[in-house]
Amino acid sequence: MWYWHNGDIVEQEKVLIPVEDHGFLYGMGLFETLRTYNFVPFLFDAHWERLNKSMEALWIDFPYTKAEIETAIQRLCRQNDAPNLYIRLNVSAGVAPLGLYAGRYETPNVTMIVKALPTEVVPQEKQVEPIPFPRSRPEAAFRLKSHHYMNNILGKRTLQNPDAEGLFADENGHVVEGLVSNIFWVGPDDVLYTTPLSSGPLAGVTRKWVMEHFSVVEQSVTFEELSVAKEIWMTNSIQQIAPVTQYGDHSFPGKDGVRFKEAWTELIRSLG
Repeated sequence: MWYWHNGDIVEQEKVLIPVEDHGFLYGMGLFETLRTYNFVPFLFDAHWERLNKSMEALWIDFPYTKAEIETAIQRLCRQNDAPNLYIRLNVSAGVAPLGLYAGRYETPNVTMIVKALPTEVVPQEKQVEPIPFPRSRPEAAFRLKSHHYMNNILGKRTLQNPDAEGLFADENGHVVEGLVSNIFWVGPDDVLYTTPLSSGPLAGVTRKWVMEHFSVVEQSVTFEELSVAKEIWMTNSIQQIAPVTQYGDHSFPGKDGVRFKEAWTELIRSLG
């Protein structure tokens, strides 16, 4: 595959970042995971907005305009002969003095790592397992999509089914989010719910899309309370809305869920 690195299209094995980069040394880095449909990055405005908010929180100056990144995405699709791409837009803070640096990062290393995605857009059903230790608290005033993924990786290792999505709760037993996703559920009252941002989940782009298109109530929930839901969905920017078929000993309708079908139909309509 061909990647984009600091303004150039480069063969993936030739992408290099200095060991003095503070993204490597101290985790001072951010990323956005997005996808294209037929060469067009989906919900790119929301990704761009979140990335800029996060970079300001870490004092990282971004050296490219929105238009330049959009052009780079088009170039990557053409170079890889792949109209549907998984893209990780990665911003590593850059080289700075060794130690706890208190200044702004003016020359980050910016990379787009990609892989091809299938042409067909179909729902990806999920099984969900609770993770037996708490979600880490956000690094800043809000959850950053940062290089700090140790909590997620350790959570992944606890799964009985390696293909399942792990589900984190906080130290008080309230569900926060999945390993790589936000959570929605349809309660016994037929109301669509999601966990509040105040509990520490990432402000997901697909989460935002669902909340803009449907009536959603933000509410805390425990693992036990979640088991009586009518439907559960996990959302992220690659699978979009993944309906759950199994949570613990409880079965759920997955892609046959009534409310899921409504959401999926609206999502497909949004793709044009």
